[in-house]
Amino acid sequence: MRNDVFSAILDNIEEAVFVLEGVTIVYQNRLAIEYFGESSGVNIFDLLIFEKSTLLVEAIHDRKSTNFEAKIFLNKKGGWHDFLVKYLSDINVLILKDLTFVKNVEEAKMNMSVLISHELKNPLGVIESLLSDLIENEEDEEKIDKLWKIEKQSKRLNRIIQQIEYITMAQLGLYVPRKESINTQKLVSEVLEDVEHIRQKKNIKINTNVIAKQIEGDPFIVRTILKNLISNALKYSFENSQIIVEIDDEKMVVQDFGIGVPDSEKEKVFSRFYRTQTAIKMASGSGLGLAVVKHLSNIAGYKIDFESQHLIGTKVTVWINKNEHS
Repeated sequence: MRNDVFSAILDNIEEAVFVLEGVTIVYQNRLAIEYFGESSGVNIFDLLIFEKSTLLVEAIHDRKSTNFEAKIFLNKKGGWHDFLVKYLSDINVLILKDLTFVKNVEEAKMNMSVLISHELKNPLGVIESLLSDLIENEEDEEKIDKLWKIEKQSKRLNRIIQQIEYITMAQLGLYVPRKESINTQKLVSEVLEDVEHIRQKKNIKINTNVIAKQIEGDPFIVRTILKNLISNALKYSFENSQIIVEIDDEKMVVQDFGIGVPDSEKEKVFSRFYRTQTAIKMASGSGLGLAVVKHLSNIAGYKIDFESQHLIGTKVTVWINKNEHS
């Protein structure tokens, strides 16, 4: 009975599993057979053709657990596949997790990001250059005003394209934070401009208290965090209410007086796609806003304080200078 249960469990996991005696295969689960064929009694090193094979040879010989990524050739499926190789020395088990799909998705995301960035940035650059010439040569004030508005929106679109590129890199773990001096007034103005359409719909007043003229940090990370916090606050605020935004040398604070979060759900608010039942009824959204804030804060080494009372409001503090805060 135990063996049947054991086999059933192993046959329904997403890794290929080999149980060994020395280097001889004595058991393999369904996925291992699907990948490599029936191999009971076969030497594991006669079966597997892969890079970094010496790492597994040493681990089995020295009876030391190990895990590493390597390409393994699959006769049945054809070609090389990316695998995570795990060897558990105490039970002499080899586990292979196919990473090919994940790697392909990551590569596709990166290629899509580069494609979007490249294909949109070039024409936008041309548009901005032409707009600059038109503004310089135009004498009609009404037309100049319209051209400025177009130029403003083209710059906004440029920032959005850059955000797509950076967010994709951050999701793939390829983004390296930079430390620059950021003009806080300009930062706040640009973010408020991006969310103005949401603010107007609900007639919400945004009170800003920008104490620091400059803060140190990564412009993309700081801007994305602030925009997501303000956007979230607007979505879940009541009409004709207010939002408070404060920035100083140590922290960014966004406080609203909206629906808040029940105590029982506070631990879940930074999870991807999570939204409270009240939030779902209140506004549309993906549930990614605070998850992005958390992810980027982790990359930059920022600390987040989250305070909320149901139907009273929420206050999020992002400590951008953890050394002074600690």
